[in-house]
Amino acid sequence: MKSTPTSLSSSSSKQLTLRQERFILEYIETGNATESARRAGYANPNMHGFRMIVNDRIKHHIDLKRAELMSDTEKKIAWLTDKLTSEATDKDNGDSTRVRALEILGKIYGAYAPEKQEVTTYSSTFFADIDDVEQENPPENNDLH
Repeated sequence: MKSTPTSLSSSSSKQLTLRQERFILEYIETGNATESARRAGYANPNMHGFRMIVNDRIKHHIDLKRAELMSDTEKKIAWLTDKLTSEATDKDNGDSTRVRALEILGKIYGAYAPEKQEVTTYSSTFFADIDDVEQENPPENNDLH
């Protein structure tokens, strides 16, 4: 699910132009200064992307917006956790519903680590064997040459 905020809600955003605001939002989404400058409508995205990313005021607004988005995410996770906890503890729910809620809670809190699979690689000594054969039968003595 991709959600892109439409404007900066900071009161200090009045100092920013619309392109700068757009750059900040795009930069938070992509993490790429050149691409963000291009999407924001700058004529020379390489130059403007670099200038924007080293600008202290722009960096400050990027940090503010990231903090705001993190706060929103934390609120959503807290709400989801509360909802799942109530589903898991509600005696009126069926066992499968309660178990599923507990499984999702476990995934949220990292109780289920990704499974590790052992990968075995086999190396061949084919080339070493050819070298051994050539040493035993030098090319001048070999009937194939």
